Amino acid sequence: MYRFLKKYSKKIFSPASRHLRSGILLFLFFVLLQPAQAEEMKRVAILPLTINSAEKMDYLREGLEDMLASRISWEDTVVVLNRSMVLKAMEKSPGLFDESRARQVGKQLGVEFVLWGSLNVIGSNVSIDLSLLNVALRQPTRKFFAQAKGMDEVVLRINEITDTINEKVFARPRTSPPPVASAGAQPAKSSESTPADTGPEKTRLSLKGFIINPSSQKGILNTGRYEMAGVWRSAILPFALVDMAFGDIDGDGKNEAVLISKDRIYIGRFVADQFTIIKEIPGGRGDNYIAVDVGDINRTGRPQIFVSNYRNDGIRSKVFAWDRGEPRAIAQNIPYYLRIHQLPGKGTVLLGQQMAGTAAFGPGLFILSWNKDRYTPVDKLNLPDDVTVFNFAYLGDPGKPGRILYLSRNNRLMVATEKAKVEYTSSESYGGSLNKVAGKPESMDHTYHADRDSRKNTTYIPARIIVTSLLNPGRKEIILNSNKDSGVGSFLSSITIYRSYNSGEILSLSWDGSVMRENWRTQVIPDYVSSYAIADFKNNGQQQLVVGSVQTGAIPYFSETNSVLFCYDLEEVKKK
Repeated sequence: MYRFLKKYSKKIFSPASRHLRSGILLFLFFVLLQPAQAEEMKRVAILPLTINSAEKMDYLREGLEDMLASRISWEDTVVVLNRSMVLKAMEKSPGLFDESRARQVGKQLGVEFVLWGSLNVIGSNVSIDLSLLNVALRQPTRKFFAQAKGMDEVVLRINEITDTINEKVFARPRTSPPPVASAGAQPAKSSESTPADTGPEKTRLSLKGFIINPSSQKGILNTGRYEMAGVWRSAILPFALVDMAFGDIDGDGKNEAVLISKDRIYIGRFVADQFTIIKEIPGGRGDNYIAVDVGDINRTGRPQIFVSNYRNDGIRSKVFAWDRGEPRAIAQNIPYYLRIHQLPGKGTVLLGQQMAGTAAFGPGLFILSWNKDRYTPVDKLNLPDDVTVFNFAYLGDPGKPGRILYLSRNNRLMVATEKAKVEYTSSESYGGSLNKVAGKPESMDHTYHADRDSRKNTTYIPARIIVTSLLNPGRKEIILNSNKDSGVGSFLSSITIYRSYNSGEILSLSWDGSVMRENWRTQVIPDYVSSYAIADFKNNGQQQLVVGSVQTGAIPYFSETNSVLFCYDLEEVKKK
């Protein structure tokens, strides 16, 4: 075009060439208009859905994908590529269904959007989780979720999800009013919205000539001596969950859940199959919460809330107690990381650990006692140097009461004596955390040395290790999580302090004196597992396993993201 204008510019712009100019301008108008019109057409690739179910339900996949395609297609505005084109492109980019693979497939197909996700069937609970990626824009993946009461509501929830996608992404008017949840069912929600729980009924659905039967209620996979069932999922929580603990904070005889994000405390209750936040305590400027515990360390008859707070100016932990209908701070600026532990011969104690120079964790773990409105050290534990208040638990072995287990910096599970003699190191990785603290850098030149110092002084805080005899009286079980690296995070963690996880699960292990044996594990949760606990969450006199996961569409603790709670009914465990 440039060469054309340069060669003929004198002729085109001469007074005698008025008609020629008009013709060329009209030609350019139509030529330039065509790409603009073409750009208005949005192309969408739908990747094959993942069906997670105890029963084989692969026959559902095409029917559900057809439903999504027909409802997202919009004449002259949105076109969905046919399945054969998508499958052919996926053959060139093998691997797990994640954002990286979705982006690769999207670029190969030349589409603007890629949609993928899963249908998860656990008993009569059916959840639909979809992710939508804008291939061209470097934005977090948008997530959409719906939960149905039995399989007969799946079509309705698919309709609601596609209505939400069309409205929020393609600016298309809804075909129906925004859904309102009926008793026990969940309408579709985007990642900013709030789904709820489903009931226990089993139903049937006819879809494109197929009869769909709900699966069995297995929410925990048996790998040893147990069969487990029953799982509940919360509404979406609009923050990145860091840690959680449970206790009767207000003294009414019922447990509350205490959750923390990076700089806020949330107190909530489970009532009528719903989890509701009843109190929110904002932190101060610069606060960075890394752990929370609940326990009556002060011996007042009502538990306190202990929040470990790591700031740029040092450790400034806080303690809250319920007073006149409100949680109030009773101690602040405590120069210790705090964690409640069960110690042999001492029972429930509060342990503290301080920084030391440029190191995030100093030597020595101290038992702290409440005395004259402050927490002071009264005893010191002699443990291996790489043990912190956050990464260990006593194994509770009657023969060797001092034996501990802990997670190393590279996420190996270790068994050792108090005198640091290591008796076991796992070959498998456990834990995996995005929650971290960093000591002060030894070098301030912002070069390689500063980066080296940052890696050296950065410590990731694992979720707590739980040792319990709940499922098998007289025999200890070890409950811990295992997050799976996203691949990109695996490479970056080898050269930087960056970590990334896109799925996780909870496992039960038993120590037989020489090796760890696995008892059971939950189904894989397709998000980062940040925290878990065993408590009477439902206030029904039974113990449940409560798991908190953080959605992985954004970087937790650094950008806006959401969390979800899962609750597994451990009282339904049956010994084989």
